Amino acid sequence: MSGLVTGDAVVLGLQPARLPSRALAVLIDLVVVWAAYLLITLGLTLATASLDEAAVMAVSVSSFLLVLVGAPIAVETLSHGRSLGKLACGLRVVRDDGGPIRFRHALVRGAMGSWRS
Repeated sequence: MSGLVTGDAVVLGLQPARLPSRALAVLIDLVVVWAAYLLITLGLTLATASLDEAAVMAVSVSSFLLVLVGAPIAVETLSHGRSLGKLACGLRVVRDDGGPIRFRHALVRGAMGSWRS
């Protein structure tokens, strides 16, 4: 078993995830996020029916950003690098030294859109 080697030549006891397990984790995460976005959009559509078009669009954009960017950042931060898909596949995101990620790591991943892998 060859481990992951850091820049300081320290061998970690971690194995990089393989493509099939990453793909399954992404699929699970996308289904969950898609379902959550649809439910939130449906609820907001019913709740904002009496507002004008500009307000409805503002709420729609806000919910889009909250669900597709904010939620993955919060989930990875609170679960130390595990989303629902990663948890189901036994994966997690770690820092270069093998430690769990923190908010700033999850924020960078979420801002770059790399929460899916």
